[in-house]
Amino acid sequence: MQYLTGSIEIITKINELTSAKILWVDTEIADWYTEKPRLSIIQVLTKASDAVNESVYIFDVLDKLDLISCFINQIMINPQIEKVFHNASFDLKYLGSIDAQNITCTLKKARRISKEVLQVSNLQLKTLATELCNFSDVDKEEQGSDWGRRPLTQKQLKYAAMDTVYLAAVHQHLLGFSKANVLTSVIEVAPSSVQLAEKPKSLTPNKLRLAFECPRLLYLNHHFGGSTLFLQTEDVVDIGQFHNLVDELINLLLNKPEFIELFKPSASELVVEQIAYNIQQLYYNRIFYAYLQKATSKDSNLSQPLLKVWEGLKELIIRFAELLIINRNYCSAENVISETFIVEDRKLEHYFNLPDNSQLRVLGRYDYLVFNFDFNRLCLIEFKAYQPVDLSAQLAQVAVYSYMLSQNKKAPIDSLVYCILPFKEYYYSWEQLEHIAHKLIPRKLQQMQQWLTWRAPAPNPPPATIQPHLCQICPQQQKCQSYFGSDS
Repeated sequence: MQYLTGSIEIITKINELTSAKILWVDTEIADWYTEKPRLSIIQVLTKASDAVNESVYIFDVLDKLDLISCFINQIMINPQIEKVFHNASFDLKYLGSIDAQNITCTLKKARRISKEVLQVSNLQLKTLATELCNFSDVDKEEQGSDWGRRPLTQKQLKYAAMDTVYLAAVHQHLLGFSKANVLTSVIEVAPSSVQLAEKPKSLTPNKLRLAFECPRLLYLNHHFGGSTLFLQTEDVVDIGQFHNLVDELINLLLNKPEFIELFKPSASELVVEQIAYNIQQLYYNRIFYAYLQKATSKDSNLSQPLLKVWEGLKELIIRFAELLIINRNYCSAENVISETFIVEDRKLEHYFNLPDNSQLRVLGRYDYLVFNFDFNRLCLIEFKAYQPVDLSAQLAQVAVYSYMLSQNKKAPIDSLVYCILPFKEYYYSWEQLEHIAHKLIPRKLQQMQQWLTWRAPAPNPPPATIQPHLCQICPQQQKCQSYFGSDS
């Protein structure tokens, strides 16, 4: 196993791999449970006979978009190289999407043969490695480890490397099943030129929002990855660290004793503008200025757009100051911040009952949770960099978040959405959200399942958006037209 971290050595090795006829490839994803997962490492095996991972190369590409593009351009879209994956549709979200060529998926091969013929309990890669290829001591513990941290542990690297070894062994084993074996063992089914995909086992509130905006973009993103952000403004700046900026703001409030002093006077003596100004100054000096300097040193054109981001953050701080002063009527200066901003695990999971009597798991991660003592209510907060293109889609998304959290807390949950560019606040009461979650969301989730199982050239593909102006600002307009036709 060779673990490569330097840009030059990674590019050099990628160029060497372009002469290969076949590669066995896998990936590990950081923050996979969030709305912004990141490709962490790419593992490549060059020899199928390697059972001890000596010919595995691990490329560390976390937040290195140039290296990811190099791998896609040199390897993934190269039709001369066969790339073997297990559950290829997942990895292709990060490695070229529909542009990738000459892809083999061992999961698809295994499904065509069937687990009954293979005599395995399921078709997961590690199950096939254990039950089909007789590997022992297959490690499953590191699958859920933190692939965003650095340095990676030796245990993580070995786990990642062995996945490609298992993949190659499973691939070779599946190739050994002759057509005769399959035909005599598999129950015959009616021939069909169209194979439906399996229904998704889980969805996210973000995909639900996308389903309201454009079912076809939902389909492309689910199967092939790619951007889903409609931007209706010409003044666009890539602020990928936006949620980190807000997290650092709240962490600063929770952890700096200077803020306790601000709330020592009684609530009636506190002035929103003064409290907000003090928070703004400290946050700018401790956090935002350094971010601004780093970003503009790489691209001086970011100065004006990021100053607009700062103006939006200042407005957000004013809203926080208003809430803190409200809660100061009920809390001491020492406790008001910690009683306002609820620190806990933000991941959510809930099984929705669908109209066809099935269940669907929805997974998500909300941005923050606060408590308003005047209303005696918890309120879930979502932060958005840009204004939504469809308010009904945004409402559906936060309705799911609030409903899932309310099931967890056994309490009503209001929602607030703060958009920064330009700053705007959207408030939704629990009474609004609960009605939507009960009446609308289950039907929409079932509809999404149906859309996502479609396969060309079957009739009735996912419908185009009912808002034609979105096509003009769609981040995947060309892909959509080539996949669904020019009427999309």
